[in-house]
This record gives sequence, structure tokens and C-alpha cells, in this order.
Amino acid sequence: MAYKVFISHSTHDQRLVMSLANLLSKYEVKVEVAQWYLSPGAPLADKVFNLITGSDCVVILLTAMGMRSKWVQHEIGFALQSKKTIIPLVEKGLKPGELGALQGREYIEFDPVRPQNALLKTATFVKSLKLKKQDREKALLVAGGIIAFLLLLSGGEE
Repeated sequence: MAYKVFISHSTHDQRLVMSLANLLSKYEVKVEVAQWYLSPGAPLADKVFNLITGSDCVVILLTAMGMRSKWVQHEIGFALQSKKTIIPLVEKGLKPGELGALQGREYIEFDPVRPQNALLKTATFVKSLKLKKQDREKALLVAGGIIAFLLLLSGGEE
């Protein structure tokens, strides 16, 4: 199953979103961005919240514009409520704790002039989350196979 990441951001930050999406795609991570899935006439909140629900984690891109975005704030709240792993990616000089919901959380800081290092750090962290999920899924498959085998063995003894 594909590992999915929802990127919460201000529409003013499309260039950064595209850069991060390109890096994540190199790790075979599916990127979910609300603007990429047009559903004219459909309620926007339903679409956004469904994308978050279907994702494995949420990257919160906090720039000066993102801090002011009501949608980013709603997406943070929904991601927290949905118990999603949140990765705040914060523009240098901003304080994510001012949003309240992100207070006390670690974050990756980026320089808006040279964001590549932070974007790579974010993509690498997402890759590690993806690998952990794959390891858990493999362990469950092995455990399921062992249980099925044991059930077959015990059924044959009657």
C-alpha cells in the first residue's frame, strides 16, 4: 500500500509544495494536495478532510502566509483530532507555538532563501516513517501466516 502524505499550506506557497512533492516522489511517497484534486461543486472541507483521513502523515508548511491561513489552522486541528503524525516545516523566524495547536512540538526550520536542506530533511524523515510502516505490515503478514499455519496444523489433528 502506498505511503501518503498530505501537505497543508497556503496557496501562496505552491513553489515550496512542488519542491517537497518532487523530493517525496523520489522515495515513492504519494503526495496529497487539495488543489490537485478538483471536484467542482463539492464541499471543500469534505475533500480536504478526506485527504487528511486517507493520509499516513501530514506535513504542515508554515510560512508567514501559512500562519495566517484559516485553512491551514483547520487542517492542523483536523490532523490532530485524527491522530495523524504531524511534521511541521516552519519558516525561519516564525514561532509555530503561536498557533497553539503546535505548541511544544518539534519542527524542521527552513530558510526561505535556501529551503532545500530542510525539504530534504523532511523528505528523509517521511521516508523513515514509510519504512517503519512497511516493516510493521511485513511483521503482521508473517504473524498472520504463522497463525494460519498453526490453525491448519491443529485442525488436522482431529
